[in-house]
Amino acid sequence: MRRRLLCVSAAALLAAGCRRAPASAAAGSTRAPKGDMVWFADPQAAGEPGIEDSIQRLGAVALVLPAGEVAFESGRWRVRADPPPPHPLQRVPVVLALRGGPELTGAFGGGSGAPSKTMASSISSELKPSFAAGGPYGRVIGVHLDFPVSASGGAAGYAGFIQALRAQLPPGTFVSISLSSTPSGDAERKVLQPLLEAPDALVAFAFRDGDTVSPVAVDALRRPWWPAFGTAGHGVRSSADGRPAEGVPERLLDPLSGNPRLDLANDLSQNDASVSAFHITVREPAHVEGLTLNPGDRIDFRLPSQTELLYQLGSVLAGKHYALGRLIEFEGASDAERLLPVAAFEDVLLGRSLSPDLDVEAQPAGKSAVTVGAQNRSTHASIVSRISNWVEVDLAPARPADVQLGGFDRYEVYDANGRPVTPGRATRVRFFETLIGPKETITPARILVRGALPKACCRHRFHSIAAAGPEVETDWTEPPVPPTPTPGTKTKRKR
Repeated sequence: MRRRLLCVSAAALLAAGCRRAPASAAAGSTRAPKGDMVWFADPQAAGEPGIEDSIQRLGAVALVLPAGEVAFESGRWRVRADPPPPHPLQRVPVVLALRGGPELTGAFGGGSGAPSKTMASSISSELKPSFAAGGPYGRVIGVHLDFPVSASGGAAGYAGFIQALRAQLPPGTFVSISLSSTPSGDAERKVLQPLLEAPDALVAFAFRDGDTVSPVAVDALRRPWWPAFGTAGHGVRSSADGRPAEGVPERLLDPLSGNPRLDLANDLSQNDASVSAFHITVREPAHVEGLTLNPGDRIDFRLPSQTELLYQLGSVLAGKHYALGRLIEFEGASDAERLLPVAAFEDVLLGRSLSPDLDVEAQPAGKSAVTVGAQNRSTHASIVSRISNWVEVDLAPARPADVQLGGFDRYEVYDANGRPVTPGRATRVRFFETLIGPKETITPARILVRGALPKACCRHRFHSIAAAGPEVETDWTEPPVPPTPTPGTKTKRKR
């Protein structure tokens, strides 16, 4: 097998950087733990079998889980709780993430006095059952506030709320906040300074499909912080009849990319090296896992570039004196819904291959047919491409008469020298798969042939480019030669 590794340096940097940050990584004292953390956007992901083992193998010091939305109801502030994980975590500490509802806008405009303290008292009371022994999350060590931050007003009130909330949480509990931008000048920094100093740590996205913050600028604030990394892609559906746009989850990209009723094309208007962009146009009515699509509908997809993600994960801590570690966010309820699963990060740490690993099976189905199937034994996906990911089978001396695609997206035929020809002159069939997903099983295709199949049927090879960068191309895999039958010993008939 011939492998071209295109991002070895990035993987090496990530493997080196995944060790815990040293105790001196952040100046000053903080209750926040030093080290990497994992963030699940869906709390149900914490119930996947073996997930705590995976998190611990990553060296993560805690798991961030959504706990609910802060809202104002019936004259008081409360938490609209999210469903807890299926069962409490036994070994990995948990950080509860709270997001702000629409009512939170302007709630901190009254300064750092009684309103902030009253709000903190209500929220801490709502969170109390989560900290109790035998609570739904396991051992909770912190609260993360994913609230909007603005220098235009409310910074002092928000800071007062943080201080009051931390005082009412169990001793040793840390409080962190999201930071979506850095001060643009000395005047803005002066306004925000009380808010920057109030929490134990800051969280700022350094990489994702969306707005990001410069790691250098955040570290210059001289506060403990985690650079955060978003791993998920997102789609937006635009309807031909003018209905409001709606989001399309990453898990639907695989079935959408291979649907024969849809057309996929790269979006060449994008010049952002950190994302891969393409659009899917609906040619004929289609139903894809509950999503009904009509002719003229369009889905615009953006995927974070895994090569850029790996590089930045490996380099983000270099020279950052206040970074505690890294925070890696995963969407979806399980690894099966992700193009970049949690399990894939283990391969980086252990120096394993970052490429799809197809187990191809090509075998005769009677005297005039061949089936061709494949299974990705790896947790790594391929890039999204109409031409780069394929399986090829050699039928010589037989020739293809008819091809049924099975789970593949399309096919082409070639002669013995690899030249494109008409089916009547071809001896090879190449099956293309636009996206090879992690652990994906491709339903076998069926080739009806003219002429005699080879005695040993059938040799094959595959080619792919991994989402993480490496290119893989195998040599021809020869099938085992069928054993030669041995003449049986005749038995003498008794008279």
